[in-house]
Amino acid sequence: MLNKKLTLICARSELDKTSFITKNVSYKTQPVSVIVFAFEGNAYAYINDCMHMHRQLNCEKDTIFDETGQYLRCSMHGFVFEPKTGECQSPVCLGERLQALQLQEIDGMLYFAEKRLALID
Repeated sequence: MLNKKLTLICARSELDKTSFITKNVSYKTQPVSVIVFAFEGNAYAYINDCMHMHRQLNCEKDTIFDETGQYLRCSMHGFVFEPKTGECQSPVCLGERLQALQLQEIDGMLYFAEKRLALID
């Protein structure tokens, strides 16, 4: 039986077919966009909000990675983030982090494992 705190995202295999997916959720009672992606074989999820000017990473281009594919990149001002930790590598916000969300994979399905999260769409 599944834990009631788990919220289904998608089949893990879907992340192998695209560079990222977004989900609209209510997190701590606030509506937010979340990015979910695979990097070096692992799945990650972050609130889709660059701390520099509070824009979604994909606000100007439908991508979240830089041209090398090694860093997350805000398409508005080019701030870059370490995909595994969400830590900003750009001088203005150096050391700050994207808000990570816990994930859990069960039988090839990927779930949010957060108490205060619900899908909106």
